[in-house]
Amino acid sequence: MPILHRTQNVSALMPRFVERFRCIGSSCEDTCCSGWSIYVDKKTYKAYRKEAVPALDQLIANMERLDDPKDARSYAMIKTIGKQNNCSALQDGMCAVHAHLGESYLSHVCHSYPRSNRRMSGQVEQSITLSCPEAARLALLAEDALDFVEAPVQLREAMLSEIDSRFGVDASLIAETRIFCLNLIRTRELRLWQRLALLGAFCDALTQLCNTNEQAGIPGLIAEFTRLIENGELIATLDLIEPAYGAQAMVFATLWATKGFETTSPYQQTMMDQIATRFGADTTGQVSAEGLVDAYRRGLDRMDEALAEAPWLLENYLRNEMFTQLFPFGGSSPFDSYLQLVARFGLLRMLLAVQCNTQGTVPPIATLVATVQMHCRRFQHVQLYAKRVNESLYDSGWADMGKLYTLLRT
Repeated sequence: MPILHRTQNVSALMPRFVERFRCIGSSCEDTCCSGWSIYVDKKTYKAYRKEAVPALDQLIANMERLDDPKDARSYAMIKTIGKQNNCSALQDGMCAVHAHLGESYLSHVCHSYPRSNRRMSGQVEQSITLSCPEAARLALLAEDALDFVEAPVQLREAMLSEIDSRFGVDASLIAETRIFCLNLIRTRELRLWQRLALLGAFCDALTQLCNTNEQAGIPGLIAEFTRLIENGELIATLDLIEPAYGAQAMVFATLWATKGFETTSPYQQTMMDQIATRFGADTTGQVSAEGLVDAYRRGLDRMDEALAEAPWLLENYLRNEMFTQLFPFGGSSPFDSYLQLVARFGLLRMLLAVQCNTQGTVPPIATLVATVQMHCRRFQHVQLYAKRVNESLYDSGWADMGKLYTLLRT
């Protein structure tokens, strides 16, 4: 079989767990071949229609050209089938395209997932989303998973995005800013909520510099925040903030509820039902505001115990999100990037806390890792949902640094 899409060998910067990652195929408990719209690029679409492979007849019958594709990678879509919305090529847990035509015939989207690739100033970066169960395990359970390494990768040029500048900030200064932010989140002398609070103050100031075309002041801003962190000046002020547990529970539970509570994935539905039960929901799925806050508070009190095997779990999650999303330059402004990060973190912390609201022993670490994976898959792959979350935080008045501090404080 001739090669359809060629790859190139390059050296890429990546978290250590990305180098370790290998797809586990039919052993995956939450396959990426189910539950999602699957886009096909133009070259692959034409190749599928040309090849006479009986095993792919159902796939070809369920491919549909899009009238107005947003780019060359989404020329057509594969209609999902069955109660679980499976890809038409999924057979006995494996991809029929891969089995009968080879890896080079996978569409660009299927070939790259769960990886993303970008190039900036000649440096290629590869990241992985934690919506993949195996990736979540590798990223969250090993303390060194988010150390950065350079390693050889094979990738398709079509799936390599180019980054030159953002908000008037050139690539070299983007890199310097990202390193500062990633290092801040790993400053373990501070509690995680304190690191996030300081990160918010930095992103707020960074946004002001970009809005006033004072990007040349960014190195000075980084130096000033480094000094403030080292001498502890800001920490004493942050410690005066009182936690608002009721607001935390209600705000993030509302964000959770806006996505709905049903899914076509039995694996995800089991976990959703488990979380609802630990929220204290009745047989109709309803829970009182008081019950919600109590479940959250009880779970928070037990989280450190539950995370004893991997106390870095939330830190690793944040660092992976920041690297993957080009933080703080991935949103419409550095502050917008920060707001997205806080929304994701707050929602995840709430779900983990509720999982810890158990009688007797705390849940095993595997349950918490699976909760992170479900959160990433359910809430982080729909750009419209992310946009709606940010808009709701602005509209409700929570997109204010002072109020965000109370949502972070524990």
